Amino acid sequence: MENLEDLRSRIKGPVFSVVVPFKDNDDIDFEKIESYISYAYQSGARIFYVMGYNSRFSELSWEEIKILNTFVTRVVKSYGSNNIVIVADPLHCPTFTSVDFCKHAENIGADLISLIFREKFYSIEQVVKHYRVCADSSNIGILIHEMPFISGHGGHTINWPIELLDKLADIKNIIAIKEDAKDDTYSNEVISKIRDRLSIIISGGGKRQWLRFADIGCQSWLNGIGVFEPKLAVLFWEMYKKSDHKGIKSIISEVEIPFFTEIVQNYGWHLSIKAALQSRGFMSRYERLPLLAVNDDIYNKIDFFINNLPLEKFINHNLLKI
Repeated sequence: MENLEDLRSRIKGPVFSVVVPFKDNDDIDFEKIESYISYAYQSGARIFYVMGYNSRFSELSWEEIKILNTFVTRVVKSYGSNNIVIVADPLHCPTFTSVDFCKHAENIGADLISLIFREKFYSIEQVVKHYRVCADSSNIGILIHEMPFISGHGGHTINWPIELLDKLADIKNIIAIKEDAKDDTYSNEVISKIRDRLSIIISGGGKRQWLRFADIGCQSWLNGIGVFEPKLAVLFWEMYKKSDHKGIKSIISEVEIPFFTEIVQNYGWHLSIKAALQSRGFMSRYERLPLLAVNDDIYNKIDFFINNLPLEKFINHNLLKI
């Protein structure tokens, strides 16, 4: 297995979450997943993330999650062993199940496992013990899926204490974090505290958010508009490395801001991105219950919007030399 420090150093730039499509008989559409990964790879994607929410874990059985983790790992690694695959454990489960998923992830050849913590939060010790037990169970790299806790004292949401993240960053195997608080002041504190020990993937505010933290130690972002057109994310990364501020501003102003303002704010991220993926021809927007896809009227609005974005301008950009 690759040295975890070397692996950590390679987590940079756009991270591509794998949205799970379903057939209208509720089966997972593995053929569409494979074709999407192929397109993303050919577009320049190199880091793939089976992520609990985008990958529809609330609609999957635990056995299906293992099957999905295995399938995505096999497909991504078939394009090159240096590609990075991040898989995940169930959204709600006991620690011993997370341990089982850590061992499974290591056995299938994934690079990291994303571990979420959705039990009610009572103490720092409680969370540290959970992650330490998981880390001691295998040699796979661990990514902390850090989204606000649900407090055990009243049920309100609270950010992870900085002291907790400081302790977790010292646990063996923990090499990355998906920072998902969507709070710039807090994100700045997190990055400042752990940037020398963990690779940080920021999520929730698009490329605009990442740019605010890129120069202080946040190496990566979880894709937004790059989900429905992977070449946008790859091009943005190349523009950033070349200090092409005009190009960066163009992608943000002409695609990202309109998509999030006119579509996501009205219809929600998960349903909007699935509809956008259908509009782009990658998969059906169909969802398993308890999710329900947008209706035809809303889909037609999203489809019209996507088809009127200036995507070809960016897809054909001369920086895209994959």
